[in-house]
Amino acid sequence: MGYVGNFIAMSALIVLPFAGYWLGREIYQYDQSLGITMMGGFMSWLWVIQAFLIAVLFLAGNYYLWVGMGRIPGAERFRPYTKWLLVVLVLGALVWGTPHTMIADSRELAAMGGSHHPLLGALGVMSAKNTAVNLMILSTFLSFLLYRRANIRQVVPWAQTGTRIQAGMFVIAAAIVLFFGIRGYFVEAIVRIGYSVYQVGAVLACIIFVTVIDVLMARGAQSLGAIQWGKMPPRSQYALFILAVTFTWLMGLMGFARSGIRQHWHVYGVMQDMTPYAATPALGYAAIMISTCVLIFLSLVGFIFWLGGLAEKSTFVPSTVEAPHVGH
Repeated sequence: MGYVGNFIAMSALIVLPFAGYWLGREIYQYDQSLGITMMGGFMSWLWVIQAFLIAVLFLAGNYYLWVGMGRIPGAERFRPYTKWLLVVLVLGALVWGTPHTMIADSRELAAMGGSHHPLLGALGVMSAKNTAVNLMILSTFLSFLLYRRANIRQVVPWAQTGTRIQAGMFVIAAAIVLFFGIRGYFVEAIVRIGYSVYQVGAVLACIIFVTVIDVLMARGAQSLGAIQWGKMPPRSQYALFILAVTFTWLMGLMGFARSGIRQHWHVYGVMQDMTPYAATPALGYAAIMISTCVLIFLSLVGFIFWLGGLAEKSTFVPSTVEAPHVGH
């Protein structure tokens, strides 16, 4: 159950950035002031929060895969690679969470020479963040690929060639992501937003083609041993719980960001909300309400599981057959 749940969560996580980037591109094409309000206005700190939440999602999902490799015979040959994947994920999370404008007092602002840090300020723009998150997606997919291959040995005659082709696809996708990430520093905002679609397109193409090749290579593969399902350390379940909470919380927070950027408009720039209630809630109030909704939702989910447990107990009928009497 944990593997299936983590697989569904990671599959959804990998494709969601493409939809988000496409939405961001449409927002900037419609009115750039919407994007500025969302990314650099009063909602900018929501993006700092979602940056750390996304980092938690990536780290928790990959951690569950790495812990799960401990129950798979043959996975030990891939374990040395996990530390390098962790380095990419942590560095990507640091870049993704670096704000463009630092909160500082007058003395700190004077020392920096402005509100932008002379070194870290370059990591606060979306060119760096898009590059970081796409490399994190590639690393996550590579983790799942290693997990999938852990207990099999390919026997097709072109297995070595196929592995090299897969490695080449990873390198090409990473190179495309880095190229458009660096080039984004030298173009205007509307062009830079379009680059994000190219970056995610390269990552998705890599995922699709590598998966197809891997499925073909796995035909007739030799098993190195059966997966020991259910033999997971307790700490792995914390990762699953963190994934559930973080996904739900993140959807609520960013749903508020998507809806709140309209401010006092029904349709931004077309139909204004003329009622006295036309206002966007403050970030603190919205965060409290969204967090309360998340707690209520998770409580209801827990209640449903509790009811399911009661139904299972009611169908259990203990055996009434007495043991044979032995002795006098």
